[in-house]
Amino acid sequence: MNEPFEEISSDDERHLHHAVHQWMSEPSRVHRTVSGKRLQILSPGTYNPHAGPDFSGAAILLDAMIVAGAIEFDKRRSYWRMHGHSSNPEYRRVVLHVVLDCDAEGEDLPEALVIPTEELQSVVECASNEQRVSLEEVQSFALLRLLRASAAHLDYYHNRSVREGFALSVRSFLTRYAQKRRRPSYRLERLDIIAACAAESEHARFLEEIAIGNVVNIPLRLMELSARSIANEGRHLRNELMTNSVLPSACVLASDADRIGVFTWYWSASVTSHYSILARKYPEIPQQYIWQQQGMLEMLRYQHTVPNVGDIFRTYGTLLALDFYRSAEEPPLLEDER
Repeated sequence: MNEPFEEISSDDERHLHHAVHQWMSEPSRVHRTVSGKRLQILSPGTYNPHAGPDFSGAAILLDAMIVAGAIEFDKRRSYWRMHGHSSNPEYRRVVLHVVLDCDAEGEDLPEALVIPTEELQSVVECASNEQRVSLEEVQSFALLRLLRASAAHLDYYHNRSVREGFALSVRSFLTRYAQKRRRPSYRLERLDIIAACAAESEHARFLEEIAIGNVVNIPLRLMELSARSIANEGRHLRNELMTNSVLPSACVLASDADRIGVFTWYWSASVTSHYSILARKYPEIPQQYIWQQQGMLEMLRYQHTVPNVGDIFRTYGTLLALDFYRSAEEPPLLEDER
């Protein structure tokens, strides 16, 4: 057994929960489960200090399926059986077993993720227990904002071509943008030109391709489009158009499998500029990724009424026909049921 594992194993498991939660609170990271599946932890859930799974209300992106449920942390994989989780109904909600040592396997065990001991030890040494806003709140609000915007975009593409729908989306956003008090200076005539060019832009062509399933690498294409203007707009406005028009449009137009690629870009795309209002309101939350900014903006909108991840997908999943989402209580669909 290596020395870092022995050192961290000597700690009470409950003392590690804050560090584990912080380690999981990075949705841009792509992991591999013990079984080899691709995993992103969209929201690590809320810490539960009482009986039952350690983290409730979590959401993970597992291969091409978003699953909501609970996460359990144990130092060893074998503790799942040793602690009687297999026979405890409360643990049927567990969608991910996070461990330091995978010393057991079996069909009765949930999907597992191994945390590198050195990484967790580093978090333990640097972690601060004082944080006014938890990252899982920001992640939950980021999910809410994306799905809310996507649901609103359904109307733009109803009985319209992709190019017409995208032009309507851009014009609608620019109308709101022009009304902001602290926006970069753009004449209304300039904004009209951008809106008029939207239908013939590379962004519209991308959306046409995604609508017919003809995009090979969606995250890469979205990254390329982030560096390409519609009509010589500045970088800040281009970033706003990507987030508020291209991204929700892609969510609406993409197939279930392709929509996963859209989600992947959302959780990994870096910001191009900082919002001063967010820095003042939430100085402890970084503005490194788009999802962080979007989550904080939604927090301002909802005044910290923390949404439940499962409720978010149940509400907006129905509107968007998100067949790639299920909760821990629901069995995965068979191929002939999709």
